Amino acid sequence: MTAKPQTQKAQPLLPTQNLAGPALAAVAAVMSFLACLALGSVLLISAGTQQWVSRAGAAMSVQIIETRTQTAQEQLPAVLREIAATKGIASARTLEQHELVRLLEPWLGTGNITADLPIPLLIEITPHFDNPLNTKALAARLKSVAPGAHLDTHGQWRENLAQWARAINLFGAGVVLVVGIATAMLVLFATRAGLIANRPILDVLHQIGAHDRFIARIMQAHFTRLTGIAASLGAMAACLFFYLLGAELTFIFFLTLALVPLTTIILATGLTLFYVLRNLRHYN
Repeated sequence: MTAKPQTQKAQPLLPTQNLAGPALAAVAAVMSFLACLALGSVLLISAGTQQWVSRAGAAMSVQIIETRTQTAQEQLPAVLREIAATKGIASARTLEQHELVRLLEPWLGTGNITADLPIPLLIEITPHFDNPLNTKALAARLKSVAPGAHLDTHGQWRENLAQWARAINLFGAGVVLVVGIATAMLVLFATRAGLIANRPILDVLHQIGAHDRFIARIMQAHFTRLTGIAASLGAMAACLFFYLLGAELTFIFFLTLALVPLTTIILATGLTLFYVLRNLRHYN
């Protein structure tokens, strides 16, 4: 009987131990996790802010305070008649005394609101979405029939909330940008280190006629695979974090976070090919 020839597994042209390995993968995974964390936080905060702003825009209030000639209670009937005669209002409700006390307790303290304390009356108004309400005209009419009446559309609060949301979005975009730049620099440094470590092998490949693009493709495949796997693990860790946090996650949310490892793969592919070809041309 003749012995079967033993086949050995083909070894890569560029030894993997001479290329960036676990260290690059660990840092790429952390970078991807941080980018997904910032991006996911921006998405959740933006969604929550939109809900808050829409709810605030769907409600207004009329505050009635007493004047020198009339108490708040005396002005209430005229205000209610004006509200009932106004088109564009779906409903209106006057808050009870205990509801007003509960609203004031966080500011004045529990038990500090006595019966002789002049508490303004508050009317909740829900506008009709199909029939837009002219708030300026309504405020003027209320002021004419009740000098102590003031219409609050919560516009300033909505504007402050929108500004805060924009600041959060800019901060999140800045974090993603910084992480992206850091990842790009990391890939470039790792590629440079790989070129230096494999310089003798590159000399041999050039002597036997290997083209620069062939060598660049080898390094490109290594770094693309390494950073792609690491970035995907970082993104999955971020998704798990948001899931354990109890946030309301949608398919669009996960799809957006998936852009992070995808962008990392594209970034690693392009940068590695560009940097290796550029250095090999100078080397030749």
